[in-house]
Amino acid sequence: MKKLNFLLLAVLLVTFASATFGGENPPAESPIAIVMKSVQEVTFKKTDGGWTKVKIGQPLYTGDEIRTGSKSLALVKFTDNSILRVRENCTIKIYADKNNKQISKNTYIGSGDVNFKVTKQENEEFQFTTPTMVASIRGTEGVIGVDENGSYLALEKGLVEFAAILGEKLKGSVTPGYFVRVDNTGQVEQGLISETLKKKLEDSKKTDTKKIIIQTNQGDLIIEYLEE
Repeated sequence: MKKLNFLLLAVLLVTFASATFGGENPPAESPIAIVMKSVQEVTFKKTDGGWTKVKIGQPLYTGDEIRTGSKSLALVKFTDNSILRVRENCTIKIYADKNNKQISKNTYIGSGDVNFKVTKQENEEFQFTTPTMVASIRGTEGVIGVDENGSYLALEKGLVEFAAILGEKLKGSVTPGYFVRVDNTGQVEQGLISETLKKKLEDSKKTDTKKIIIQTNQGDLIIEYLEE
């Protein structure tokens, strides 16, 4: 009986995973992403709720938000297998709009840095929105961030089209090895990725952690932290 129950549970889990992440066109009420990893202080909020500590496997629906604290990390995977590495002191809010068989995805970044690896988008759309620009992604890798001076995007692979949403609302594109910055007035700066920005790009990919185990009278206390 125990073996039968275990097999039934396994079938249910596989069915759920296939329905959530295996199909090309999940139903509108299905999650659009899931939290795959959480390090240190990562909280989650639904549109009609307050901030709570995120759990591994947390499904994310349109309008949901993720927030990370100091030296923290959240790894978010979308239904199309696109990956976001949400770095420390960052806030994001994800949206999805289903039109017929196509799903348009948009991630709003309010602060902090996000490393992205977006799978090739055929007839769908994947965008990032910041307080100063919109970036349209079609199968590419890089990092996008928001700071006190505006927002920036540095590209490692693929092609990104961007549009400033302030000032003259200039538009353009970014190719591998280049960056774009749009400041708080809408001014646009483009150029080759500097060594400083290149290091930030490399650091934004890191997800490896270390653990410290402290034995106490109440049990082991496990502290997980990101490697420098």
